[in-house]
Amino acid sequence: MAHDTYLYCGKAGRSSAGSVMLEFVLAFPVILTLILACMQFAHMWTARQVVQYAAFCAARAALVCESGEYQEAGRQAAEQVCAWIVLGKNAGEQDKKIPGWGVIPGSGAVKRKTKVKMEQIGSWNVKATVTHDFAMVFPLVGPMIGWGADPWARSQRYLERHADSSGNIGAGDTVKWPHVRFTETAVLTKPYVTLPKTGIPVSGW
Repeated sequence: MAHDTYLYCGKAGRSSAGSVMLEFVLAFPVILTLILACMQFAHMWTARQVVQYAAFCAARAALVCESGEYQEAGRQAAEQVCAWIVLGKNAGEQDKKIPGWGVIPGSGAVKRKTKVKMEQIGSWNVKATVTHDFAMVFPLVGPMIGWGADPWARSQRYLERHADSSGNIGAGDTVKWPHVRFTETAVLTKPYVTLPKTGIPVSGW
């Protein structure tokens, strides 16, 4: 009787092992996709924060410059910030060097993938708009998110751009990644103004 019970338990053990393996095969791809998606969305959120900071730095850099220097000052400031999140370069692009820090590996494409527009609003405000094409490096979920963002909807914040031969910003990359486009704006007020603008000294003082 004991012998028969032992045989029965052995068959049940082999049967349950097979079902566990089947469950793992079915569930693992879904779990892996969810994990990669969480990592990719966290990567994107961090990149968006960096682009927002780049817009702030561009506007801040322009505050201490003449109006004719706004564009160049803002561009350089934004590129220095975005150099930390850019990925990809072609044969003619050199990695950027931050003074006091050194070379940032893989930052050669920052000028190609980062666009800056500087504007003066009235006499007091400086507006910086930074657009950056961010490469989604995580496998499987990167292309899924890119296509899900609807690359043809120009009004959307995230614009997927394929790195192919169509002439877009990612065309020069050695490794082809799907991209999303982040556009952030910052407006800063000048903490100073020249005397003719303020009207000081007022008559009678």
